[in-house]
Amino acid sequence: MPAPHNAFKAALKAGSPQLGCWLGLADPYCAEISAGAGYDWLLIDAEHAPNDLRSITAQLQVLAASDSHAIVRPPIGETWMIKQLLDAGAQSLLIPMVESGAQARELVRAVTYPPEGVRGVGSALARASQFSAIPDYLQTADDEICLLVQVENRAGLAALDDILAVDGVDGVFIGPSDLAADLGFIGNAGAPEVETAVLEALKKIVAAGKAAGILTLDPAMQKASLAAGATFVATHIDVLLFANAIRRDAKSALALLPDQTARGAAKTEAASRYLQQLCKHWAHKGEVEFNETKGSIVFASGQKALLTATADHLQVNASTGPRGDLEQWKQVIADHLTRFAFREEFDLQWLE
Repeated sequence: MPAPHNAFKAALKAGSPQLGCWLGLADPYCAEISAGAGYDWLLIDAEHAPNDLRSITAQLQVLAASDSHAIVRPPIGETWMIKQLLDAGAQSLLIPMVESGAQARELVRAVTYPPEGVRGVGSALARASQFSAIPDYLQTADDEICLLVQVENRAGLAALDDILAVDGVDGVFIGPSDLAADLGFIGNAGAPEVETAVLEALKKIVAAGKAAGILTLDPAMQKASLAAGATFVATHIDVLLFANAIRRDAKSALALLPDQTARGAAKTEAASRYLQQLCKHWAHKGEVEFNETKGSIVFASGQKALLTATADHLQVNASTGPRGDLEQWKQVIADHLTRFAFREEFDLQWLE
């Protein structure tokens, strides 16, 4: 009986696009939920997520029961770490920050049994061989290992031709975020210069007969990457999916409660001037509209102020969200107006 067939590797070799998602929650329960979502592959991340060998193994066990193929990204491409992940049952690895052909060749040796490679022959202890239940695992395992290397800086791009020339590298993944930082656009992977470099690299990878991959949350870039020939494309990250969904729901839940409100008024013949000063002062921080007699100030935090100026009074309606600090907001408004009205005795009285 041979080693388990790596359908993901076969799909890449056939040029069939495989769509995936990043797993960073580092939990088998969450991985099991993700496994039922319908992705072709799911990447268990140990570079930027709090995964260790045991948590990775637990997620590999969960994903084995699904149609989603498991890929593991270690923190670094160390031979001893790769050996442990392969023995734990990972058949596809994505190695970060590969910068040379020589480094790629060492990675090929790390995933290959002797005499061609240096992978430790300890399959008798390993989940990968089903604990010795696969009698010819050692003879067949190499063919089912999928080695993906990650190019994500200028050094890697400069060495891309050398990396692509290495036999045993099945695919090259372009990391837009790190590449953007190295190109001087940190935090802006959507910069035109970055996207151009990424797409050119993807096309070069495909032209060399290797599988090209990328993680991007931008739908336009996802389509452009597939059009460039990329065959393993991740479209989202479980951490962000969960974080965005729960924040959105919490906001909706709080919206069920009424805002906190307070009304205030101050006697002054300069009401219109103070109204306009306050609106202009906060115009760069929030959404502000005003004229000589009406003003509206709205901040993203939920704090709002509606102002009305008459001939002898300035009226203020202040409000916050249901969990905002209304007393502090009232004090902030009063302090600003008092500074603007330093030429007179100004007293903003709040009416409960």
